[in-house]
Amino acid sequence: MKIVNYIEFLRRNMKGLVRVLIVYLIALVIFDVTLSRHDAHYMIDKIYAFWTIFGIVGCFILIKVAKGIAHLFLGKDEDFYG
Repeated sequence: MKIVNYIEFLRRNMKGLVRVLIVYLIALVIFDVTLSRHDAHYMIDKIYAFWTIFGIVGCFILIKVAKGIAHLFLGKDEDFYG
């Protein structure tokens, strides 16, 4: 039951969790900018913060597509049960 308490704690402190995650993403971008670019294997590896931004955008698109599919296939009419 510890995990239930942990999830409830996170739900109560959602603004703090969002702030921590934003700070984490900013730290990732800063870390990515400080990395060396002279030995990049691919041309796209030379773009600063590309993989960080790619991951963020990819997650956002994945969430939106999954929500759209879920609403499409799992959504019921208002009078479905009535």
